[in-house]
Parts: sequence; C-alpha cells; structure tokens
Amino acid sequence: MNEADIRRIVAETVTETLTRIGIEADDPLEAQKDFQHLRSWRTSTETIKRQSLMTAIGIVTAGVLGLIWMAVKGQAQ
Repeated sequence: MNEADIRRIVAETVTETLTRIGIEADDPLEAQKDFQHLRSWRTSTETIKRQSLMTAIGIVTAGVLGLIWMAVKGQAQ
C-alpha cells in the first residue's frame, strides 16, 4: 500500500463519516454557514439566559429592599 492509496482511503472515510453525521462534504461553505448559524443561536440563547438571570436578581433585590423599607417605615410610626 503506497501513500496515494492511504490518502484515497482516508479521503473516502472522511467523506463517508461527514455524510453520515449530516454534513455535505462536497459543499464545505454550506457546512460553515450552518456552523455559524448554530454559533449565533448559541450566543443568543446565552445572552437571553444572562439577561433573564439579571432581571430575576433585580426583581428579588427590589422586593427585599421594599420589605426592608416597609419594615423600617412601619417601626418609625
């Protein structure tokens, strides 16, 4: 088995593997676009999670501060 045979076998194996997992090996630009779309989707969901957490923390903090204010105001009267 020479180097050309090894290269051919590897190329066929890679092409078959990519095809089995749903990546069109003949059109790498489309695969790149798909991966870029997945990345932007992932970063969007991470941003939404982070913003939701910050909003929840803000609401809880405002509620606690409101309770403290009402307790202090109630004792002052």
